[in-house]
Amino acid sequence: MDVDEFIENLTLEALEAATKSDLINLAKGLNLAEVRLSMKKREVRRAITQYYIGKNVFAAEVLENIPEKVPASGMAQLELEKLRLEHVIELKQLEAAEKEKERAEREKERAEREREHALHLKELEVKQEHELQLKGLEVKKEQDRAEKQREHEIQLKQLEAAEKEKERAKKEREAEKQRKHDLEMEKLRLGQRDQGSDREERFNVSRELRLVPPFEEMDVDSYFLLFEKVAVNQKWPKEQWVALLQSVLKGKAQRVYTALSMEEGEEESYDKVKAAILRSYELVPEAYRQKFRNLKKGWNQMYTEFAYEKGVLLDHWCTAETVEEDYWHLRELILIEEFKGCVLEDIRMYLNEKPNKSISEFARFADEYTLTHKTKFSSNKSSQRDHGNDRESPLAEAEVPPGASGKIAGERQDG
Repeated sequence: MDVDEFIENLTLEALEAATKSDLINLAKGLNLAEVRLSMKKREVRRAITQYYIGKNVFAAEVLENIPEKVPASGMAQLELEKLRLEHVIELKQLEAAEKEKERAEREKERAEREREHALHLKELEVKQEHELQLKGLEVKKEQDRAEKQREHEIQLKQLEAAEKEKERAKKEREAEKQRKHDLEMEKLRLGQRDQGSDREERFNVSRELRLVPPFEEMDVDSYFLLFEKVAVNQKWPKEQWVALLQSVLKGKAQRVYTALSMEEGEEESYDKVKAAILRSYELVPEAYRQKFRNLKKGWNQMYTEFAYEKGVLLDHWCTAETVEEDYWHLRELILIEEFKGCVLEDIRMYLNEKPNKSISEFARFADEYTLTHKTKFSSNKSSQRDHGNDRESPLAEAEVPPGASGKIAGERQDG
């Protein structure tokens, strides 16, 4: 017998027609613990009927048609049966409560899953919205960056155009100034063509002052070149150059000239005044050399401008050293500079005080200075050894004999 189908189509007639084994299987399917195999058929049918009466499937009157066996013990047996039924009812109630509890837990779990699902969907929506906002910010940032880059390029182009315009205007002013200067020179040459050799006798300082170029503190060395060129072209007597020069001096140059005049009276020559002014502006050969070696390209400077400034400084250095335009004089200048960089500081300072000589004469001066100050170098060397210093002085390193080990020679070369 199919228990599920029997339960589905249950009737009183079906219960009466069912066999004991079918009723036992039905009781097992209904979880009736009080039903046992030792019970009789009517007792099993009565227990099943009571179950369905409790479920309001059958009316209570149907039990009257099912005879109940009264035990020999009388009322005690009835009490026992009553307790058993109460126990069965309590079990059924517990079972129903358990099922209700399970149903409530399932509902709670389902509600919790739905809530978690809703939260997950909300998080996905928030995340998606956040990603869209980030993408929008990135796009805006990229647009701002591109806009700033365009503005920067435009500013650079404007600055470049302004610099070019400024350079062009400067060149035009210089060209105009040079044209005016050349015109003045030409007028003066035309006006003085017939004056001849008596110009020195009739030289008027106040009249020639208007031809003296204005003094430029920012480019003193170039100014002296310009002044001497004008003086030679105008055939000014050299003894009058100081008088013409001092009229346009200003700033530090004026103070140097005033101090020089107070010290030497009226006997100062143009060369002495020029040398003193150049020294005050550090425009001596050593200063030109340092400027030439240390000049670096500026970040906003064109390479053509940098190369031109390098060339000008080299020309000034060569001019200050009276280097003529031939290979041998330039060779001597480079050898002397390299030689000074390879000697001690005291010897280099001593050589800087000497006039511009050949490399052989500088080497002789260095040897003479070394022999003269040999006691000083020896004391310094002994002092270093007394203090436990393993490194010897540069002079001692330079005096390592030719037979020294290769390691020492290599270390000296590296140093």
